[in-house]
Amino acid sequence: MASTIFVTGATGQTGGNVCEQLIERGDHVRALVRNPDEATALAGIGVELVKGDIRDADDVLHAAKGAEAAIHCAALLGGASQDLEDFKAVNMVGTTNVLDAGKAHGMRRVVALSTATFLNLSAGLDFEEAPVLKKPPNDPYTVTKLAAFLEAHKRAAAGDDVLTCHPGAIFGPGLVVERALHRTSFNRVLLAGMRGKIKRYLAFPVTWVAGADVAKGSVAALDRGVAGERYLLIGPPEGTCSTAAGINRACEVAGIDHRVEDLDYRSDPEALTAEFGPTLMAIAESAAKSVRKPRTDNNLTTRRLGYRPMSFDDGLRLLIAWLRDIGRL
Repeated sequence: MASTIFVTGATGQTGGNVCEQLIERGDHVRALVRNPDEATALAGIGVELVKGDIRDADDVLHAAKGAEAAIHCAALLGGASQDLEDFKAVNMVGTTNVLDAGKAHGMRRVVALSTATFLNLSAGLDFEEAPVLKKPPNDPYTVTKLAAFLEAHKRAAAGDDVLTCHPGAIFGPGLVVERALHRTSFNRVLLAGMRGKIKRYLAFPVTWVAGADVAKGSVAALDRGVAGERYLLIGPPEGTCSTAAGINRACEVAGIDHRVEDLDYRSDPEALTAEFGPTLMAIAESAAKSVRKPRTDNNLTTRRLGYRPMSFDDGLRLLIAWLRDIGRL
């Protein structure tokens, strides 16, 4: 039976893929968008658009009325320019607004998209059970996403049906082109690399994942997840590599003769922070100092959700075909 699902961040890459997959299976999707005129691609596939701001509790409460469940994708991502108050308003207040609306309207479940930058992945435990770092990175993105994560799981512990999904580095086609190619997106990085505009990049393991797979995992969590659990949505283990290696593979798949070199964050911390931003520098430093348990295909998220992502190369083929189709490559 079709359900009405409330989606935030629908104009973003993950949110757009979530909307598309929900519509394809017959659900009614209601999306909160700041500017409906910039979301015509969503309306074109049948998404109901409600004008509003994730930072405004009344807007969220109004838009979510009548929805049976929610997938909360809206987030302010890390970038070279950082303002803690802006991050708080979207990542912390916005999440609280969605959780409050879910409770007020008696939703059966809220799936909140999170991140892995604040978890201790060198503790020898599976990701799904890894503890929060004692000293997590203090960049605005990580600080505010951690606060949102803790709030979601506090509510789950109190009896609310809330769970979190933790995507890796998302890439691939998106419904709203400008949002899918936003300056903070991995699509933008891969595209710039394939255009030869990037010659070096900070070296740290990147858990690449196709946007379509993140959406599939999020929808699976909506259907088959368990309140209070968390799920890691990344690509196959063999697809994890540095950004430079990811760009180089994209160039190979696209038939482009350009290569990018890895860059050690310790080579010039001050200059590199200015170039890449504190979030990426914090990730690079954390990765260099930790020894992580290798991820296998037989993991808790796969067993709990039936999550089976496509290969990195298959995801790149989708991305490259899309970029060429829209005239960007």
